[in-house]
Amino acid sequence: MSNSYPRETIEFAFPRVTEADVVVTTGVTFALFANGTRPTTWDAPTIVDGKTGVMLTGMAPGLYRIFAKVASSPETPVIDCGYVSIT
Repeated sequence: MSNSYPRETIEFAFPRVTEADVVVTTGVTFALFANGTRPTTWDAPTIVDGKTGVMLTGMAPGLYRIFAKVASSPETPVIDCGYVSIT
């Protein structure tokens, strides 16, 4: 995922998260953070039309990363979902 949005945008971003080629909609949390840093806080997803993702709103201009974490015993994969640029 690599998209650019003006800072005034309110937009639902929904990276496709899969496990064994199946779309995951439960047990997923997301981290949206400034590029060059690591996620420290994981948030429940926003759900729109059955899709999980994050809401882009009120963000300062810059480059951000989106990571997803899937709670799946015994593993907890963390997935790099790409970049979002706020202009």
